[in-house]
Amino acid sequence: MTNVRDLWATRSYVVEQMGGKAPDLVICNSGLTEAGYRFGRALPEVEEETVSERRARVRQVFLSNLEESHTVMSTKIDGFVGMTHLWAAEAVYHGHETQFLYVSSRQAIDAGVTVPGYVIANWAVLQLPKVLQVNLGRSAEMASGACLMLPFVRTGMTEAYAENEKVFGRWQPRMLEPFEAARAVTELVARPARELNLGNFELLVEGTVEDTRYRWKGVQLDVQEHDLE
Repeated sequence: MTNVRDLWATRSYVVEQMGGKAPDLVICNSGLTEAGYRFGRALPEVEEETVSERRARVRQVFLSNLEESHTVMSTKIDGFVGMTHLWAAEAVYHGHETQFLYVSSRQAIDAGVTVPGYVIANWAVLQLPKVLQVNLGRSAEMASGACLMLPFVRTGMTEAYAENEKVFGRWQPRMLEPFEAARAVTELVARPARELNLGNFELLVEGTVEDTRYRWKGVQLDVQEHDLE
């Protein structure tokens, strides 16, 4: 979601389809990521390139890379915040409990290289359930939220890397098929919303290419403070 006006335009239709109520379940997801770039690293030299040519090339790559990261972060962070603001308010107004599921990535807690915007966006997502609860105050029981940290799933965006173990090999023997990821999410959502509320859940993939297994694991993110010497 990149246009809040489009988001608002969906409100009336969804409420009408729900019989005048807020939805029972809102799943926020965005698989957009960068193509990959050398974050924080200088570009390699090009033979016989002049200083002015290099300066122009570096500038263009710099701008293109940051624009790509900005698109990834704004799509996910702005989109998820917008969806939450809209449907949590409707849940409170209609007195109808709504469950939010935020699709993050294992990159949020196990960052990979070349996709800084994607990693940061998925980390930010993990804060939404708590932020929502704090802001709703006494109405917090009307909306619950949980984050799902998924591994690599074969989609139109990841198809090009589906056979590249350097991309997914540290987490899984192969990319999950969409129906496998959907089945895993469905199994988790079958649990009571109050049990999942404020939780972070990581989908682990084990076994071999021929015999792939998956399981959910709860992840606790602890903040530790210490005095400076």
